Amino acid sequence: MMTITTQAEFLTLLKGATFLASGGGGPYSLAKEIVETYLNDNTAFSISLINIDTLTQDDWGCIAAGMAAPSKGIGLTPKDIVEPTVNAVTAMDTLIQKVYSNTKFDGFTSFNILVPIEVGAINVVIPLITAYRLQKNITVVDGDSAGRAVPTIELTTFASSQDVMPNMATSAGVEDFKFTTLSLESYTDLNTAYSQLIGAGLIGIDTGLALAPMNGTTLQDNNLVKNTLSTAYEIGKIMENDENTWIKITHIEDCLSSAMRGVKLLCTGKVVTYKTETIDDNDVGYMSIKTEDNRIFTVSIQNETITGQFEDETNIAVTGPDSICYLSTSNGALSDAEIYDNTLIQEKLADGDDVEIHVIAIQADPVITSNEKLMTLWRSAYKTARYYGAYNSELWTTS
Repeated sequence: MMTITTQAEFLTLLKGATFLASGGGGPYSLAKEIVETYLNDNTAFSISLINIDTLTQDDWGCIAAGMAAPSKGIGLTPKDIVEPTVNAVTAMDTLIQKVYSNTKFDGFTSFNILVPIEVGAINVVIPLITAYRLQKNITVVDGDSAGRAVPTIELTTFASSQDVMPNMATSAGVEDFKFTTLSLESYTDLNTAYSQLIGAGLIGIDTGLALAPMNGTTLQDNNLVKNTLSTAYEIGKIMENDENTWIKITHIEDCLSSAMRGVKLLCTGKVVTYKTETIDDNDVGYMSIKTEDNRIFTVSIQNETITGQFEDETNIAVTGPDSICYLSTSNGALSDAEIYDNTLIQEKLADGDDVEIHVIAIQADPVITSNEKLMTLWRSAYKTARYYGAYNSELWTTS
C-alpha cells in the first residue's frame, strides 16, 4: 500500500497523472492549486492507496468524480471543484443506508474506499482530497476505470458492467446543496442527462458524482485498470529527474512495460495549429504538430485526444483507448509550465509561446481492449473525429 504524506509526493503523482491522461483530464496547474488549498506545508495528513487485489466483500466503495462543462469551468475555485464530490459521496452513503439497505447492498455500513473514474490531474486529485476531507479512514484504490482520461462516462469499465442506479450528482454547498439521482437505462443516457443539467447550471457548473457503489469483491470482478496511481507517481518522478529528455522516454517505457502496456514515440516537433469549438458541452477539434522532418501529425480532440494520424499516410496511426500523451522536449527537471495537457498547450499558443513536445502513444490496458462493449463504444467515439474505422492495433504488432 502506497501512502501520500507530503505535498511534494502528491504533486509528483499529479504530474504523472497529467501525462497519462491523453491530453485531457484537466490541467496540472489547477490540480496543484487544489492540493495547496487543502494541504499546506504544515498540514499533517496521510492518504493511502490500496491495492485492488487486497479488497474483500466487507469493503465498500464508489466512483468519486467531478464533472463540468469545459467551456464553463473558467473561474472555478478549488473548493468549487472538490466540495461537490464530498457532498455526492456523503449523499450516496445516506441513500444506500435509507433506501437500498435490504437489496444487493446488504451488509453496507459506510464507504471505506473511493475509486478514481479515470487517470487525469483533476479526477485523481478529487477522490484523494475527498478521502482526506471526509476524515473517516477512507482509502483510495490504486487503479481506475479507464487507464487514461475519457470524454464520456460510458467509456469506463464500471459503465459496461454495473447498474446505472443508484447514482448521485450534487452541487457545492454545506446544507443547501442541490442533488439528483436519475433512473435511466444506460450510462450513455446518464452522461447525456448530466451534461445537459450541468450545461444549464441546474446542479452547478461543476458537479460532484458518486457512481456505481460496489463491494470489494465486485470491484475486483469489474476488472479495473490496476496500479495506475502508483504508476503515475513513478512517471511523475521521471518528469522531475534532472535527466536528458530521451532518457526520460526510456524510463517511461520501462515503467509501463511491467504493466504489459506498450510505449512508442510517434513524433517530436512543434505545435503549429490548435483549434477547438464547443459542441454539446464538449471541446471538439484538433491539434497539429510539425515534426523535425517536416511531416504533420494531427490529433483529434474531444476533451481528450481520440485519434492521431500523419498527414502523408493513409492509415490512421493511433486510436483510443490507446493514449496520445505529451512530454516536453526540455532536458532536466520539468517545470510546472512544461506539464503539458491540451488546456496548457492552447493557453501557451494563445500567448504566442512555442510548444515543442514529444508525442507518445501508450497502449491501452488489456482489461479495456478485451472488453467488447467498451471497444464498440470507442468506435462510436471515433466518429467525432470523422474516423469511421475500427480500433487500430498495428502500432503494437509491427516493429
